[in-house]
Amino acid sequence: MNRNDKKLPPLYYAIVLHFLDGRADDASGVVEALRGDYGGYRLLNAGGVEEALATAKENGLLEEAGYRLDEGGGLRIDYEMTEFGRDMVQRCLL
Repeated sequence: MNRNDKKLPPLYYAIVLHFLDGRADDASGVVEALRGDYGGYRLLNAGGVEEALATAKENGLLEEAGYRLDEGGGLRIDYEMTEFGRDMVQRCLL
């Protein structure tokens, strides 16, 4: 389905909702997961998603779960949802 076939939440909400299942992920994983529905959005790229993840972290919704280097030597930061984040998502976004 594309964004014309169903009502999608705003991209920032979708990024945060991606972590509701409790699994950790990094920006590239989020981009891949959301590409099907949000592929045409300009901000669905590693830089845009990294900024959204950092903002969610600063707001207490996500926390860093670990980090690693990718094949090219780039830093990958994994995030996971906090208890506060889960509570806020359930109260405000669902």
